[in-house]
Amino acid sequence: MNVNIFLCYYGNLLLMFDAVDKLPSGILDGNTKLMGSYDACLAITSEIDNTGSDVILPQYNGQYCWTEIPINIFVEFDNGIPGQLLLSFSVYTNGAKLLNTTNSAKTLTCINGIRFISMSWVILGHAVAFGLGTGSNLNSFFPKMIGRWTFQAIANALVSVDTFFALSGLLVSYLALKEMKKNNGRLNWGMFYFHRFWRLTPPYMLILGVYVSLNRYWSDGPLWPENGMEKDFCKDTWWKNLLYINNIVDRDNQCFGWAWYLANDMQFYILSPLIFNGWGLISSAVFLIGNGVATYFVSEKYKLPPTTIGGVDEKTSGDYMTDYYFVPWCRIGPYVIGVVAGYCLYKANGRIKIHWALNLLGWAVATALSVTVLYGLHDAINGNPLSIEVAALYNATHRTVWGACVCWVVIACATGNGGYINTLLSWEGFSPLSRLTYCAYLVHPILMYTYFQSLRKPIYFTDMELIVLFLSFLVASMAVAFVASLTFESPMMGLEKVIFKRDKKKTEKK
Repeated sequence: MNVNIFLCYYGNLLLMFDAVDKLPSGILDGNTKLMGSYDACLAITSEIDNTGSDVILPQYNGQYCWTEIPINIFVEFDNGIPGQLLLSFSVYTNGAKLLNTTNSAKTLTCINGIRFISMSWVILGHAVAFGLGTGSNLNSFFPKMIGRWTFQAIANALVSVDTFFALSGLLVSYLALKEMKKNNGRLNWGMFYFHRFWRLTPPYMLILGVYVSLNRYWSDGPLWPENGMEKDFCKDTWWKNLLYINNIVDRDNQCFGWAWYLANDMQFYILSPLIFNGWGLISSAVFLIGNGVATYFVSEKYKLPPTTIGGVDEKTSGDYMTDYYFVPWCRIGPYVIGVVAGYCLYKANGRIKIHWALNLLGWAVATALSVTVLYGLHDAINGNPLSIEVAALYNATHRTVWGACVCWVVIACATGNGGYINTLLSWEGFSPLSRLTYCAYLVHPILMYTYFQSLRKPIYFTDMELIVLFLSFLVASMAVAFVASLTFESPMMGLEKVIFKRDKKKTEKK
Protein backbone atom coordinates (compact mmCIF):
# COMPACT_ATOMS: atom_id res chain seq x y z
CA MET A 1 0.00 0.00 0.00
CA ASN A 2 1.17 3.58 -0.55
CA VAL A 3 1.33 6.02 2.39
CA ASN A 4 2.81 9.42 3.00
CA ILE A 5 5.49 9.61 5.70
CA PHE A 6 6.89 12.83 7.21
CA LEU A 7 10.58 12.68 8.04
CA CYS A 8 12.17 14.97 10.58
CA TYR A 9 15.80 14.85 11.66
CA TYR A 10 16.04 16.31 15.20
CA GLY A 11 19.34 16.19 16.94
CA ASN A 12 20.66 12.65 16.49
CA LEU A 13 17.21 11.14 16.02
CA LEU A 14 15.37 10.38 12.78
CA LEU A 15 11.67 10.72 13.48
CA MET A 16 8.81 9.59 11.24
CA PHE A 17 5.23 10.88 11.37
CA ASP A 18 2.22 10.19 9.15
CA ALA A 19 0.68 13.67 9.48
CA VAL A 20 1.84 17.21 10.16
CA ASP A 21 -0.44 17.63 13.15
CA LYS A 22 1.30 14.72 14.87
CA LEU A 23 4.66 16.49 14.99
CA PRO A 24 5.60 17.00 18.66
CA SER A 25 5.42 20.54 19.95
CA GLY A 26 8.73 22.34 19.70
CA ILE A 27 10.07 19.96 17.04
CA LEU A 28 10.71 22.90 14.77
CA ASP A 29 12.60 24.86 17.39
CA GLY A 30 16.35 25.11 17.74
CA ASN A 31 18.42 23.84 14.84
CA THR A 32 15.56 22.29 12.88
CA LYS A 33 13.45 24.35 10.51
CA LEU A 34 10.23 23.57 8.64
CA MET A 35 10.93 24.24 5.01
CA GLY A 36 7.83 25.67 3.33
CA SER A 37 9.22 24.94 -0.11
CA TYR A 38 8.98 21.31 -1.28
CA ASP A 39 11.77 21.95 -3.77
CA ALA A 40 14.22 22.48 -0.91
CA CYS A 41 14.04 18.82 0.00
CA LEU A 42 13.79 17.10 -3.40
CA ALA A 43 17.18 15.55 -2.83
CA ILE A 44 15.73 13.00 -0.42
CA THR A 45 15.99 9.74 -2.33
CA SER A 46 16.78 7.14 0.29
CA GLU A 47 14.30 4.37 1.05
CA ILE A 48 13.13 3.32 4.47
CA ASP A 49 13.06 -0.43 4.80
CA ASN A 50 12.01 -2.77 7.55
CA THR A 51 15.60 -3.15 8.80
CA GLY A 52 15.65 0.36 10.26
CA SER A 53 18.56 1.54 8.12
CA ASP A 54 19.73 5.14 8.54
CA VAL A 55 18.35 7.82 6.26
CA ILE A 56 20.56 10.85 5.70
CA LEU A 57 18.58 14.02 5.15
CA PRO A 58 19.95 16.86 3.00
CA GLN A 59 20.77 20.22 4.45
CA TYR A 60 19.19 23.50 3.54
CA ASN A 61 21.25 26.57 4.46
CA GLY A 62 23.11 24.48 7.04
CA GLN A 63 19.89 23.26 8.66
CA TYR A 64 18.34 19.84 8.38
CA CYS A 65 14.94 19.92 6.67
CA TRP A 66 11.90 17.70 6.56
CA THR A 67 9.37 17.12 3.82
CA GLU A 68 6.61 14.78 2.76
CA ILE A 69 7.71 12.01 0.41
CA PRO A 70 5.76 9.01 -0.94
CA ILE A 71 7.11 5.67 0.27
CA ASN A 72 5.88 2.23 -0.81
CA ILE A 73 5.29 0.10 2.26
CA PHE A 74 4.25 -3.45 1.52
CA VAL A 75 2.26 -5.06 4.27
CA GLU A 76 0.80 -8.55 3.87
CA PHE A 77 -2.40 -8.99 5.79
CA ASP A 78 -3.73 -12.45 6.51
CA ASN A 79 -7.46 -11.95 6.25
CA GLY A 80 -8.15 -15.65 6.55
CA ILE A 81 -10.51 -17.56 4.30
CA PRO A 82 -13.66 -15.66 5.44
CA GLY A 83 -12.02 -12.33 4.66
CA GLN A 84 -10.79 -13.50 1.26
CA LEU A 85 -14.22 -14.88 0.40
CA LEU A 86 -15.79 -11.56 1.32
CA LEU A 87 -13.19 -9.71 -0.74
CA SER A 88 -14.33 -11.72 -3.79
CA PHE A 89 -17.47 -9.57 -3.78
CA SER A 90 -15.58 -6.27 -3.57
CA VAL A 91 -16.80 -3.92 -6.29
CA TYR A 92 -13.61 -1.89 -6.00
CA THR A 93 -11.27 -4.89 -6.34
CA ASN A 94 -13.22 -6.56 -9.13
CA GLY A 95 -13.70 -3.28 -10.96
CA ALA A 96 -9.97 -2.62 -10.88
CA LYS A 97 -9.31 -6.07 -12.36
CA LEU A 98 -11.90 -5.61 -15.10
CA LEU A 99 -10.54 -2.21 -16.11
CA ASN A 100 -6.88 -3.20 -15.92
CA THR A 101 -5.18 -2.71 -19.30
CA THR A 102 -1.87 -4.42 -18.59
CA ASN A 103 -1.06 -7.83 -20.04
CA SER A 104 1.77 -10.22 -19.38
CA ALA A 105 4.38 -10.75 -22.06
CA LYS A 106 3.07 -14.25 -22.86
CA THR A 107 -0.56 -13.19 -23.30
CA LEU A 108 -2.08 -13.60 -26.76
CA THR A 109 -3.07 -9.94 -26.80
CA CYS A 110 -4.43 -9.97 -30.36
CA ILE A 111 -7.31 -12.12 -29.12
CA ASN A 112 -8.58 -9.17 -27.08
CA GLY A 113 -9.21 -7.13 -30.21
CA ILE A 114 -10.71 -10.06 -32.10
CA ARG A 115 -13.11 -10.76 -29.25
CA PHE A 116 -14.39 -7.22 -28.95
CA ILE A 117 -14.72 -6.69 -32.71
CA SER A 118 -16.54 -10.02 -33.10
CA MET A 119 -18.87 -9.21 -30.20
CA SER A 120 -19.63 -5.85 -31.81
CA TRP A 121 -20.40 -7.73 -35.02
CA VAL A 122 -22.78 -10.07 -33.19
CA ILE A 123 -24.60 -7.06 -31.72
CA LEU A 124 -24.77 -5.41 -35.14
CA GLY A 125 -26.33 -8.49 -36.72
CA HIS A 126 -28.87 -8.92 -33.94
CA ALA A 127 -29.77 -5.22 -33.92
CA VAL A 128 -30.74 -5.47 -37.58
CA ALA A 129 -32.41 -8.88 -37.30
CA PHE A 130 -34.46 -8.00 -34.22
CA GLY A 131 -35.31 -4.51 -35.38
CA LEU A 132 -36.43 -4.95 -38.97
CA GLY A 133 -39.62 -6.66 -37.85
CA THR A 134 -40.73 -3.41 -36.22
CA GLY A 135 -40.08 -1.29 -39.32
CA SER A 136 -42.83 0.58 -41.11
CA ASN A 137 -40.89 0.56 -44.40
CA LEU A 138 -39.57 -3.00 -44.33
CA ASN A 139 -40.92 -3.88 -47.80
CA SER A 140 -39.04 -1.06 -49.45
CA PHE A 141 -35.96 -0.82 -47.23
CA PHE A 142 -34.93 -4.47 -46.93
CA PRO A 143 -34.73 -5.32 -50.67
CA LYS A 144 -32.60 -2.22 -51.18
CA MET A 145 -30.30 -3.27 -48.34
CA ILE A 146 -29.68 -6.85 -49.47
CA GLY A 147 -28.88 -5.56 -52.94
CA ARG A 148 -25.75 -3.88 -51.61
CA TRP A 149 -22.45 -5.73 -51.48
CA THR A 150 -21.65 -4.06 -48.18
CA PHE A 151 -24.76 -5.51 -46.57
CA GLN A 152 -23.26 -9.00 -46.85
CA ALA A 153 -21.26 -8.25 -43.70
CA ILE A 154 -24.60 -8.09 -41.88
CA ALA A 155 -26.43 -10.79 -43.83
CA ASN A 156 -23.56 -13.20 -43.10
CA ALA A 157 -22.87 -11.95 -39.57
CA LEU A 158 -23.64 -15.50 -38.40
CA VAL A 159 -19.99 -16.44 -38.96
CA SER A 160 -19.02 -14.03 -36.17
CA VAL A 161 -20.05 -16.80 -33.77
CA ASP A 162 -17.67 -19.19 -35.49
CA THR A 163 -14.89 -16.75 -34.61
CA PHE A 164 -15.64 -17.41 -30.94
CA PHE A 165 -15.71 -21.17 -31.51
CA ALA A 166 -12.28 -21.00 -33.14
CA LEU A 167 -10.85 -18.80 -30.37
CA SER A 168 -12.33 -21.04 -27.68
CA GLY A 169 -10.77 -24.17 -29.17
CA LEU A 170 -7.41 -22.45 -29.61
CA LEU A 171 -7.25 -21.23 -26.02
CA VAL A 172 -8.40 -24.54 -24.56
CA SER A 173 -5.62 -26.55 -26.21
CA TYR A 174 -2.94 -23.87 -25.85
CA LEU A 175 -3.52 -23.29 -22.14
CA ALA A 176 -4.14 -26.96 -21.29
CA LEU A 177 -0.91 -28.03 -22.97
CA LYS A 178 1.04 -25.32 -21.15
CA GLU A 179 -0.44 -26.51 -17.85
CA MET A 180 0.46 -30.11 -18.66
CA LYS A 181 4.03 -29.06 -19.40
CA LYS A 182 4.31 -27.50 -15.93
CA ASN A 183 3.04 -30.72 -14.32
CA ASN A 184 5.11 -33.27 -16.25
CA GLY A 185 2.34 -34.14 -18.67
CA ARG A 186 -0.40 -34.46 -16.04
CA LEU A 187 -3.61 -32.49 -15.83
CA ASN A 188 -6.24 -32.43 -13.11
CA TRP A 189 -9.17 -33.46 -15.27
CA GLY A 190 -11.69 -32.87 -12.52
CA MET A 191 -10.58 -29.25 -12.24
CA PHE A 192 -10.34 -29.02 -16.05
CA TYR A 193 -14.07 -29.61 -16.37
CA PHE A 194 -15.16 -27.98 -13.12
CA HIS A 195 -13.41 -24.72 -13.99
CA ARG A 196 -15.28 -24.46 -17.29
CA PHE A 197 -18.63 -25.21 -15.69
CA TRP A 198 -17.97 -22.71 -12.89
CA ARG A 199 -16.67 -20.10 -15.33
CA LEU A 200 -19.82 -20.15 -17.48
CA THR A 201 -22.70 -21.27 -15.29
CA PRO A 202 -23.13 -18.82 -12.36
CA PRO A 203 -23.45 -15.61 -14.44
CA TYR A 204 -25.45 -17.51 -17.06
CA MET A 205 -27.99 -18.91 -14.59
CA LEU A 206 -28.21 -15.72 -12.50
CA ILE A 207 -28.83 -13.49 -15.52
CA LEU A 208 -31.33 -16.02 -16.88
CA GLY A 209 -33.14 -16.04 -13.53
CA VAL A 210 -33.36 -12.26 -13.31
CA TYR A 211 -34.50 -11.99 -16.93
CA VAL A 212 -37.16 -14.70 -16.79
CA SER A 213 -38.63 -13.70 -13.44
CA LEU A 214 -38.67 -9.92 -13.85
CA ASN A 215 -38.99 -9.07 -17.55
CA ARG A 216 -42.78 -9.16 -17.42
CA TYR A 217 -42.67 -6.05 -15.22
CA TRP A 218 -40.21 -4.00 -17.28
CA SER A 219 -42.55 -2.41 -19.77
CA ASP A 220 -45.84 -2.58 -21.62
CA GLY A 221 -47.17 -1.57 -24.99
CA PRO A 222 -48.87 -3.03 -28.05
CA LEU A 223 -45.96 -5.41 -28.78
CA TRP A 224 -45.17 -6.33 -25.19
CA PRO A 225 -45.98 -10.02 -24.46
CA GLU A 226 -48.46 -10.34 -21.62
CA ASN A 227 -46.98 -13.54 -20.31
CA GLY A 228 -43.32 -12.59 -20.62
CA MET A 229 -40.82 -13.13 -23.39
CA GLU A 230 -40.19 -16.79 -22.57
CA LYS A 231 -42.83 -19.51 -22.82
CA ASP A 232 -44.18 -20.36 -19.36
CA PHE A 233 -41.26 -18.39 -17.92
CA CYS A 234 -38.93 -21.33 -18.73
CA LYS A 235 -40.69 -23.40 -16.07
CA ASP A 236 -40.20 -26.67 -17.96
CA THR A 237 -37.06 -25.85 -19.97
CA TRP A 238 -34.52 -24.11 -17.69
CA TRP A 239 -32.93 -27.40 -16.60
CA LYS A 240 -31.78 -28.04 -20.17
CA ASN A 241 -29.82 -24.81 -20.05
CA LEU A 242 -28.25 -25.80 -16.74
CA LEU A 243 -27.14 -29.13 -18.25
CA TYR A 244 -26.07 -27.48 -21.54
CA ILE A 245 -28.25 -29.71 -23.70
CA ASN A 246 -30.75 -27.07 -24.82
CA ASN A 247 -29.39 -27.22 -28.38
CA ILE A 248 -30.13 -30.94 -28.65
CA VAL A 249 -33.18 -31.82 -26.53
CA ASP A 250 -36.44 -30.29 -27.74
CA ARG A 251 -34.58 -27.52 -29.56
CA ASP A 252 -37.82 -26.14 -31.00
CA ASN A 253 -38.74 -25.03 -27.49
CA GLN A 254 -35.71 -23.31 -26.02
CA CYS A 255 -35.40 -21.01 -23.05
CA PHE A 256 -32.95 -18.12 -23.42
CA GLY A 257 -32.70 -18.95 -27.11
CA TRP A 258 -29.29 -17.41 -27.79
CA ALA A 259 -27.76 -19.79 -25.22
CA TRP A 260 -27.52 -22.46 -27.95
CA TYR A 261 -23.97 -21.17 -28.38
CA LEU A 262 -23.07 -21.89 -24.75
CA ALA A 263 -24.39 -25.44 -25.04
CA ASN A 264 -22.27 -26.07 -28.13
CA ASP A 265 -19.19 -24.55 -26.54
CA MET A 266 -19.55 -26.71 -23.42
CA GLN A 267 -20.07 -29.86 -25.49
CA PHE A 268 -17.00 -29.09 -27.59
CA TYR A 269 -14.99 -28.40 -24.44
CA ILE A 270 -15.91 -31.82 -23.06
CA LEU A 271 -14.65 -33.44 -26.26
CA SER A 272 -11.53 -31.27 -26.62
CA PRO A 273 -9.09 -33.66 -24.82
CA LEU A 274 -9.75 -36.17 -27.60
CA ILE A 275 -8.29 -33.65 -30.04
CA PHE A 276 -5.18 -32.33 -28.29
CA ASN A 277 -4.00 -35.70 -26.91
CA GLY A 278 -1.39 -37.97 -28.44
CA TRP A 279 -3.75 -38.96 -31.26
CA GLY A 280 -4.74 -35.37 -31.90
CA LEU A 281 -4.14 -35.23 -35.65
CA ILE A 282 -6.11 -38.41 -36.29
CA SER A 283 -9.01 -37.44 -34.05
CA SER A 284 -9.03 -33.93 -35.54
CA ALA A 285 -9.32 -35.39 -39.01
CA VAL A 286 -12.14 -37.67 -37.87
CA PHE A 287 -14.06 -34.77 -36.31
CA LEU A 288 -13.58 -32.51 -39.34
CA ILE A 289 -14.62 -35.18 -41.83
CA GLY A 290 -17.59 -36.14 -39.68
CA ASN A 291 -18.62 -32.51 -39.38
CA GLY A 292 -18.41 -31.94 -43.14
CA VAL A 293 -20.27 -35.11 -44.07
CA ALA A 294 -23.01 -34.65 -41.46
CA THR A 295 -23.56 -31.02 -42.41
CA TYR A 296 -23.70 -31.80 -46.13
CA PHE A 297 -26.33 -34.52 -45.75
CA VAL A 298 -28.42 -32.52 -43.27
CA SER A 299 -28.37 -29.54 -45.60
CA GLU A 300 -29.18 -31.62 -48.67
CA LYS A 301 -31.91 -33.64 -46.93
CA TYR A 302 -33.79 -30.56 -45.75
CA LYS A 303 -32.90 -28.45 -48.81
CA LEU A 304 -31.44 -25.78 -46.56
CA PRO A 305 -30.30 -22.41 -47.90
CA PRO A 306 -26.74 -21.15 -47.30
CA THR A 307 -28.03 -18.35 -45.09
CA THR A 308 -31.17 -17.37 -43.19
CA ILE A 309 -32.14 -14.97 -45.98
CA GLY A 310 -32.42 -17.75 -48.56
CA GLY A 311 -30.34 -18.44 -51.64
CA VAL A 312 -31.50 -21.84 -52.99
CA ASP A 313 -33.67 -22.59 -55.99
CA GLU A 314 -36.07 -24.91 -54.13
CA LYS A 315 -38.34 -24.45 -51.16
CA THR A 316 -36.75 -25.39 -47.86
CA SER A 317 -38.28 -28.50 -46.28
CA GLY A 318 -36.51 -28.15 -42.93
CA ASP A 319 -35.65 -25.41 -40.49
CA TYR A 320 -32.29 -23.70 -40.98
CA MET A 321 -31.87 -22.91 -37.29
CA THR A 322 -33.08 -26.07 -35.53
CA ASP A 323 -31.90 -28.63 -38.10
CA TYR A 324 -28.53 -27.07 -38.85
CA TYR A 325 -27.55 -23.90 -37.00
CA PHE A 326 -28.04 -25.08 -33.39
CA VAL A 327 -26.73 -28.63 -33.50
CA PRO A 328 -23.13 -29.49 -32.52
CA TRP A 329 -22.45 -31.99 -35.31
CA CYS A 330 -22.88 -29.14 -37.81
CA ARG A 331 -20.91 -26.53 -35.82
CA ILE A 332 -17.79 -28.22 -34.44
CA GLY A 333 -15.60 -27.53 -37.48
CA PRO A 334 -14.11 -24.14 -36.46
CA TYR A 335 -13.64 -25.37 -32.87
CA VAL A 336 -11.52 -28.31 -34.07
CA ILE A 337 -9.46 -25.97 -36.25
CA GLY A 338 -8.95 -23.78 -33.18
CA VAL A 339 -7.74 -26.74 -31.09
CA VAL A 340 -5.23 -27.69 -33.79
CA ALA A 341 -4.07 -24.07 -34.06
CA GLY A 342 -3.58 -23.92 -30.29
CA TYR A 343 -1.47 -27.08 -30.46
CA CYS A 344 0.68 -25.59 -33.23
CA LEU A 345 1.10 -22.36 -31.29
CA TYR A 346 2.13 -24.28 -28.19
CA LYS A 347 4.70 -26.32 -30.12
CA ALA A 348 6.11 -23.17 -31.71
CA ASN A 349 6.42 -21.54 -28.27
CA GLY A 350 5.60 -18.18 -29.82
CA ARG A 351 8.50 -18.36 -32.27
CA ILE A 352 7.83 -19.07 -35.93
CA LYS A 353 10.10 -17.51 -38.52
CA ILE A 354 8.22 -17.02 -41.77
CA HIS A 355 9.84 -15.55 -44.85
CA TRP A 356 8.22 -12.24 -45.74
CA ALA A 357 7.00 -13.60 -49.10
CA LEU A 358 5.40 -16.66 -47.50
CA ASN A 359 3.91 -14.48 -44.77
CA LEU A 360 2.41 -12.18 -47.38
CA LEU A 361 1.02 -15.20 -49.23
CA GLY A 362 -0.56 -16.49 -46.01
CA TRP A 363 -2.29 -13.18 -45.37
CA ALA A 364 -3.44 -13.00 -49.00
CA VAL A 365 -4.94 -16.51 -48.91
CA ALA A 366 -6.64 -15.92 -45.55
CA THR A 367 -8.06 -12.61 -46.79
CA ALA A 368 -9.31 -14.12 -50.06
CA LEU A 369 -11.00 -17.04 -48.32
CA SER A 370 -12.66 -14.90 -45.65
CA VAL A 371 -13.90 -12.39 -48.24
CA THR A 372 -15.30 -15.26 -50.31
CA VAL A 373 -17.15 -16.65 -47.28
CA LEU A 374 -18.48 -13.26 -46.31
CA TYR A 375 -19.43 -11.77 -49.66
CA GLY A 376 -19.78 -14.82 -51.89
CA LEU A 377 -23.55 -15.16 -51.42
CA HIS A 378 -24.49 -11.75 -52.82
CA ASP A 379 -25.77 -13.12 -56.10
CA ALA A 380 -27.41 -16.13 -54.44
CA ILE A 381 -29.73 -13.93 -52.36
CA ASN A 382 -30.32 -11.47 -55.19
CA GLY A 383 -32.02 -13.55 -57.85
CA ASN A 384 -29.40 -16.18 -58.73
CA PRO A 385 -29.96 -18.94 -56.14
CA LEU A 386 -27.62 -21.87 -55.62
CA SER A 387 -28.51 -25.47 -56.29
CA ILE A 388 -29.27 -27.63 -53.28
CA GLU A 389 -25.96 -29.47 -53.71
CA VAL A 390 -23.84 -26.29 -53.89
CA ALA A 391 -25.66 -24.79 -50.91
CA ALA A 392 -24.99 -28.01 -48.96
CA LEU A 393 -21.31 -27.86 -49.89
CA TYR A 394 -21.15 -24.23 -48.75
CA ASN A 395 -22.82 -25.09 -45.42
CA ALA A 396 -20.44 -28.02 -44.92
CA THR A 397 -17.24 -26.01 -45.45
CA HIS A 398 -17.59 -22.26 -44.98
CA ARG A 399 -17.59 -22.19 -41.16
CA THR A 400 -14.47 -24.34 -40.95
CA VAL A 401 -12.74 -22.17 -43.55
CA TRP A 402 -13.67 -19.06 -41.60
CA GLY A 403 -12.28 -20.58 -38.40
CA ALA A 404 -9.02 -21.37 -40.21
CA CYS A 405 -8.72 -17.73 -41.33
CA VAL A 406 -9.25 -16.51 -37.78
CA CYS A 407 -6.62 -18.92 -36.47
CA TRP A 408 -4.14 -17.71 -39.08
CA VAL A 409 -4.57 -14.16 -37.77
CA VAL A 410 -3.94 -15.28 -34.17
CA ILE A 411 -0.90 -17.40 -35.03
CA ALA A 412 0.62 -14.72 -37.25
CA CYS A 413 0.11 -12.00 -34.65
CA ALA A 414 1.34 -14.16 -31.75
CA THR A 415 4.56 -15.12 -33.55
CA GLY A 416 5.59 -11.67 -34.72
CA ASN A 417 4.20 -11.94 -38.24
CA GLY A 418 1.17 -9.71 -37.79
CA GLY A 419 2.69 -6.26 -38.29
CA TYR A 420 0.26 -3.38 -37.97
CA ILE A 421 -2.69 -5.76 -37.67
CA ASN A 422 -1.22 -7.13 -34.45
CA THR A 423 -0.58 -3.58 -33.22
CA LEU A 424 -4.25 -2.74 -33.78
CA LEU A 425 -5.71 -5.93 -32.30
CA SER A 426 -3.35 -5.78 -29.31
CA TRP A 427 -4.28 -2.24 -28.34
CA GLU A 428 -4.44 -2.20 -24.56
CA GLY A 429 -7.87 -0.57 -24.60
CA PHE A 430 -9.32 -3.84 -25.90
CA SER A 431 -8.28 -5.71 -22.75
CA PRO A 432 -11.12 -4.56 -20.45
CA LEU A 433 -13.62 -4.64 -23.32
CA SER A 434 -12.73 -8.24 -24.18
CA ARG A 435 -13.35 -9.28 -20.55
CA LEU A 436 -16.93 -8.06 -20.91
CA THR A 437 -17.79 -9.97 -24.08
CA TYR A 438 -19.25 -12.99 -22.25
CA CYS A 439 -21.69 -10.96 -20.17
CA ALA A 440 -22.37 -8.73 -23.16
CA TYR A 441 -23.43 -11.81 -25.11
CA LEU A 442 -25.76 -12.84 -22.30
CA VAL A 443 -27.47 -9.46 -21.87
CA HIS A 444 -27.57 -7.80 -25.29
CA PRO A 445 -30.62 -9.70 -26.67
CA ILE A 446 -32.50 -8.84 -23.46
CA LEU A 447 -31.87 -5.14 -24.08
CA MET A 448 -32.99 -5.47 -27.69
CA TYR A 449 -36.16 -7.40 -26.85
CA THR A 450 -37.02 -4.87 -24.17
CA TYR A 451 -36.51 -1.89 -26.48
CA PHE A 452 -38.22 -3.19 -29.61
CA GLN A 453 -41.19 -4.70 -27.78
CA SER A 454 -41.72 -1.51 -25.82
CA LEU A 455 -42.23 0.60 -28.97
CA ARG A 456 -45.46 2.57 -29.28
CA LYS A 457 -45.03 3.09 -33.02
CA PRO A 458 -43.05 1.45 -35.85
CA ILE A 459 -39.57 2.60 -36.79
CA TYR A 460 -38.89 4.14 -40.19
CA PHE A 461 -35.57 2.56 -41.07
CA THR A 462 -32.73 4.40 -42.75
CA ASP A 463 -28.99 3.82 -42.78
CA MET A 464 -28.56 6.41 -40.06
CA GLU A 465 -31.28 4.82 -37.94
CA LEU A 466 -29.48 1.47 -38.06
CA ILE A 467 -26.15 3.07 -37.19
CA VAL A 468 -27.65 4.83 -34.18
CA LEU A 469 -29.40 1.65 -33.03
CA PHE A 470 -26.23 -0.40 -33.33
CA LEU A 471 -24.03 2.07 -31.46
CA SER A 472 -26.68 2.51 -28.77
CA PHE A 473 -27.01 -1.22 -28.21
CA LEU A 474 -23.23 -1.68 -28.25
CA VAL A 475 -22.63 0.94 -25.56
CA ALA A 476 -25.64 -0.16 -23.50
CA SER A 477 -24.64 -3.83 -23.73
CA MET A 478 -21.10 -3.12 -22.54
CA ALA A 479 -22.37 -0.93 -19.70
CA VAL A 480 -24.87 -3.54 -18.49
CA ALA A 481 -22.25 -6.27 -18.99
CA PHE A 482 -19.90 -4.34 -16.69
CA VAL A 483 -22.52 -4.30 -13.95
CA ALA A 484 -23.42 -7.94 -14.57
CA SER A 485 -19.78 -8.95 -14.44
CA LEU A 486 -19.23 -7.11 -11.15
CA THR A 487 -22.42 -8.62 -9.72
CA PHE A 488 -22.42 -12.17 -11.05
CA GLU A 489 -19.24 -13.14 -12.90
CA SER A 490 -16.25 -11.67 -11.03
CA PRO A 491 -17.34 -12.79 -7.54
CA MET A 492 -17.70 -16.39 -8.71
CA MET A 493 -14.24 -16.35 -10.28
CA GLY A 494 -12.85 -14.85 -7.08
CA LEU A 495 -14.46 -17.54 -4.96
CA GLU A 496 -12.95 -20.27 -7.11
CA LYS A 497 -9.47 -18.78 -6.77
CA VAL A 498 -9.74 -18.48 -3.00
CA ILE A 499 -11.04 -22.00 -2.43
CA PHE A 500 -8.77 -23.87 -4.81
CA LYS A 501 -5.72 -21.74 -4.13
CA ARG A 502 -6.00 -22.86 -0.52
CA ASP A 503 -6.19 -26.49 -1.59
CA LYS A 504 -3.19 -25.97 -3.84
CA LYS A 505 -1.13 -24.59 -0.95
CA LYS A 506 -2.02 -27.60 1.19
CA THR A 507 -0.95 -29.93 -1.57
CA GLU A 508 2.36 -28.11 -2.00
CA LYS A 509 3.08 -28.33 1.74
CA LYS A 510 2.47 -32.05 1.71
